[in-house]
Order: sequence, then structure tokens, then C-alpha cells
Amino acid sequence: MSIPTPCGVLPLAFPLDVPLDVPLDAIFGAALNGAADPRTRIRGFASPLTRMLLSSDGLTTTLLESLAGESLHLHCLAQLRAPAHETGDGVPALLRIDRGGEVLVRYSATTRHDGQALSVNHVVARVGLSPALEPCLTSTSIPLGPALHAAGTGHRRTLLDAGRRHWHGEGGLSRPACYKTYLLWHGDDPLALINELFNPGAVPAL
Repeated sequence: MSIPTPCGVLPLAFPLDVPLDVPLDAIFGAALNGAADPRTRIRGFASPLTRMLLSSDGLTTTLLESLAGESLHLHCLAQLRAPAHETGDGVPALLRIDRGGEVLVRYSATTRHDGQALSVNHVVARVGLSPALEPCLTSTSIPLGPALHAAGTGHRRTLLDAGRRHWHGEGGLSRPACYKTYLLWHGDDPLALINELFNPGAVPAL
């Protein structure tokens, strides 16, 4: 099974490229303008499939399963707990927790039956919001989106960023790949920051 990671290792810091000098209410209200608005960058992708995947506020797993024509699987790469401030400067404010508050850091891959990874996912989530959420956040067999959906939450998402990063595959081969970063909500409380990097062999990055 070949499952690349964004840079060959699993860094603790969340890849957050949101401009931190922009008021949070503007980010949450999708009121960004110009190059800071992720929707502007999404329109720059040539592939309609890519634009749909990056702009969708639905379940990524469902969209990838439609693309693959098969049920997909979760492969947990790493899972640990850490103080929020160790995961990036903007994380505490976006998750509305103290800098020393505990968060769950999780790396996973969404894979086909043959083991091919269609996405590599980096999650930083609040813990303690609700006991019912803990199994969803820590499951090593069920993707986060479908797990939260089954639990009756996680329906609201705020797109924070989209663009291109490198996908490191077998033999150290690096290719441009598209990604999206969004905030997942539990009611009126921010629950998790999610970054999804998509395999350029399945989702065009042009």
C-alpha cells in the first residue's frame, strides 16, 4: 500500500494559509475579497470536477466515492493530542479555545480498495465539546465526515482556503496537487480544522 504524506513526515502544525490580519467574522461570513477569497482561486482551476470538489460544502467522502465508483476506506496514519498553540498560530482563534487548550491532531488517508490514496487529510479538532463526538473524532475505520453525519452534526462547513501544494508519491516523486481547508462546526461551535490534499492522478490540479 502506497500512501504519501504531504512532505514525507507528519508535522504537528496545521497548514493554515488564512490571512490572520483579516477579522474572523469576515472569514466566517465568506466576506473576503480578491485573492484572499478561496473561491477566487478555485475558479482558476481548469477542471470542472476539481472546482466542484473544492467548492462543495458537502461530504468529501461521498464526492470521492462518486468519482472512484466504489466505497472508500479510512487509513489512519497518526493520531495524538497536543496543546492548540503547538498546531499553528491561527488555530486557537479559529477553534475558539485557549492557546493551551488540548486538541486532537489526526492524519489519515482516504483510500480505494486496492490501497490507492485519493486524499491525505490533516485534522485538528477540539475535544470535550460533546461525549458523542469523541468516537467520531478518534475512529480509525470510519471517515470523519460520514461519522459526524451519522451522529447528527458536522453539516456546516466554512471554506477557508484552497490552492495547490505538492503530493509526494512513490520514489520521492513530487507533483502539484489541489487542496482545500475548511472549518467544520458542531452547532454554533467550531469543531475541527480540516485540510484535504487530493491525489493529482484522480483530481486534476491544473
